Amino acid sequence: MIKYFSFSSILLIFFILFYSDSISKSFEEEKNLFITHGVASGDVTKNSSIIWSKSNTDSIMNVKYDYNKDFSSNPQIMSIPVNESTFFTGHIKLTNLINSTTYYYQIWFTESNNSSSSSNSVIGKFKTAPDDGQMDNIHFTMAGDLGGSTLCRQEGIGYPIFSIMNNISPDFFIFNGDQIYADNKCPLIPKFPFPVKNYPFWKNIKGEFKSIMDKEINWENITQLNEAYLEHWKYNRADPYLQTFLSNTSFYSQSDDHEVINNYGGKWENYSISDYQYDRNRNNYPNLVNVGIDLFFKFSPIERNQIEKDQIYRSFNWGKNLDLYLLDAHSYRSLNNLPDTRENNKTLYGKEQIDWLKNKLLSSSSTWKIVSTPVPITVPNCFYGPTKLGGCDNWATNNKTNETFVMERNEFLKFLDKYNIKNVIFIAGDVHFAGTVNVTQDFDEDGDTFTFYEIINGPLNANTYNITIPVDTTINAKYLYNESTLFNFGNFKIEQDKSDTKFHFLYTAIDANGRVRPNSDLNLIPQ
Repeated sequence: MIKYFSFSSILLIFFILFYSDSISKSFEEEKNLFITHGVASGDVTKNSSIIWSKSNTDSIMNVKYDYNKDFSSNPQIMSIPVNESTFFTGHIKLTNLINSTTYYYQIWFTESNNSSSSSNSVIGKFKTAPDDGQMDNIHFTMAGDLGGSTLCRQEGIGYPIFSIMNNISPDFFIFNGDQIYADNKCPLIPKFPFPVKNYPFWKNIKGEFKSIMDKEINWENITQLNEAYLEHWKYNRADPYLQTFLSNTSFYSQSDDHEVINNYGGKWENYSISDYQYDRNRNNYPNLVNVGIDLFFKFSPIERNQIEKDQIYRSFNWGKNLDLYLLDAHSYRSLNNLPDTRENNKTLYGKEQIDWLKNKLLSSSSTWKIVSTPVPITVPNCFYGPTKLGGCDNWATNNKTNETFVMERNEFLKFLDKYNIKNVIFIAGDVHFAGTVNVTQDFDEDGDTFTFYEIINGPLNANTYNITIPVDTTINAKYLYNESTLFNFGNFKIEQDKSDTKFHFLYTAIDANGRVRPNSDLNLIPQ
């Protein structure tokens, strides 16, 4: 018996037959494993490294590593599970490594219940630090401030400054802070809230996310906060240039403020939002700190402290020539607009962190001591008026307000002078221009002067101001070099000089076109 079908029925059958294969493939693609945001290594020591990556679903992260590029020597394999609780990020610590050696690693993910089903794989590399007392040449880069004030990944280009860094092959990179701008957006056309260098032809790869300052973001809703911070991290880490660089160079990860919110303090009970015309005194501010810092750790190749899980400050040794100290300028700070008096006992870094740094510097036998702080100590960044948060954001002062952190700063500089701790160099970001500052002063008033330097770099890719900020004259600070309106990073070398056989400290600022900036050269002889 012949049955007749309506025209609509025939169309439905045709649709099912024609699209069934593509529908099936679509479901398969959703199930397939893949590495979503590249690979990275970090917190490298003479015998260990943290390896990081991220998958798209619950799976097993696998790392194979060897000091031979073809993994033919004695490759080791380590594995851990990743799941939604880690946002599918994984951290694996490699140990018992050989010092001063380039290691290669390969990462892939497998299904938790099916080891034969695996993702794509990505190969990375890193160099371990020299052994204790070993006097090697060292090469590293430093900068921060990525995607700020709506100046984000450029359409068709991305963040090409990382290709410049990749080409010069440093031993490691210090990501000094503001790795994301969670309190900003990335619209197609940048919209600057204050005077900056004009970018009339710039178009962003649009970021489909909100600022965590938006009224639509409920600070009480942890799930919503996680999603907001997560999307910012995913946007920046999706950049191919950044992924390539991080696969070839290990990095030390630091957080400044925009990983959480502008100029924040971790111990504050609340946050008065008067910037950007948002409501004041929104509730549940501590949730921002907890979620923002947690996402920072999830996307950083860091082994979390077993006692203080949110401790960011830490130190690393690179043989006889370098001790590196990474500071945290926000987790322990007092209110920015608190008057700087003895009674208030105001602190930027917190007593425990300052004591830790003092003890480390006193016991250091390395030639050069590099203190990487997210905010400068010689360039004031102070705010006034009803539309600003108020107070100063770092250790420096413009001598126009008592809402500073100067008393803590001065006490620390007296300590450096009293114990004559030589060859101390501070490196910092945050202020979005490049500069080198010299400070020579008798801080402990014993008749002998003490000298240190501060080197400022960035932004990697963020708003650039048309001016540089005057230095803090209360400590006799002087610019040796400063330059605004350019993306840049610091290029640092500790290198043996043939003329005196000493290991000099060398610095240049390099812009996003790979050019060494005029007058930025610095050559310091160890004292």
